[in-house]
Amino acid sequence: MPKMAVVGHLTIDEIEIESGGFTSMGGVACYAALAARALGADVKIFTRIGKDFQEEYLQALKDAGIDLSGVIVGENEDSTRFKLTYSGDQRRLRILARAGDLRLEKAVKELQSFDVIYLGPVAWEINLSDVSGLSGRDSRLALDPQGLMREVDEMGLITLKRIDLEIPGLWMLRISREEAEVLTGSIDPIEMLDRLMGVGAEITILTLGRFGSFVARGSETIRVPCYETIVVDSTGAGDVFGGAFIASYLNSQDLRWAAAIGSAMASIVVEGQSFKPLTSPGVREEAERRAEMIYEKIKPL
Repeated sequence: MPKMAVVGHLTIDEIEIESGGFTSMGGVACYAALAARALGADVKIFTRIGKDFQEEYLQALKDAGIDLSGVIVGENEDSTRFKLTYSGDQRRLRILARAGDLRLEKAVKELQSFDVIYLGPVAWEINLSDVSGLSGRDSRLALDPQGLMREVDEMGLITLKRIDLEIPGLWMLRISREEAEVLTGSIDPIEMLDRLMGVGAEITILTLGRFGSFVARGSETIRVPCYETIVVDSTGAGDVFGGAFIASYLNSQDLRWAAAIGSAMASIVVEGQSFKPLTSPGVREEAERRAEMIYEKIKPL
């Protein structure tokens, strides 16, 4: 069973979709961890929350079998909280509160004992200068840079900024189309992927929402379709892809199968509100069923 550490803020998300509004747990640490755990990975979350974080959210993670001993509860701070408003394919993101920074210096030795360290910041809680020493002899370093690229205006609205992502020893980069456009200065997915590969990660994943994804490793690049379904809430789909991909790849070393599983798990989570579809009975079996169909449609680029 692969061991995976997920590092980043658990969040409280206030989500507005066409059918109404609701509040739930979120963050890469939530979605990626639940997806990986559903596929059998041994997962531990390293995060920081406030005392306002609902016990029912932590219980959902515990019930899934996720190790929460790396959760720090700040005494005089709120949890990171976002308001997400969806209109068609567009999303407006506003930050309402932010928990404290994650200081990883004391956890370096423990983190290096994991097969993969998945960095999933959502509100610049991780400093890139602090992560260069995280990848050890036996651990791989994966990154979702969304929270490093975000900046906030006086109204709390989030926009994206370009940053330098050259991290020595980076094993995997998972990035969305919107982030890739800002990072690369291109709107063409093929050109974006080519430039992203220049970051130097062994594996590069560019997720494109309902248009599928591109996955590249060395000279091999594949186009991965989506599993067509009815989207209720798209929050966390890319995070789920990343977590599911890692868990599957560590077991199989099969790029195409891991990509198919990532796409399949992402299709499951969007069918309901927030993270809840990932905790439903039989989610692994359903993901594998869908992945078999996706696998047959994967094409080399």
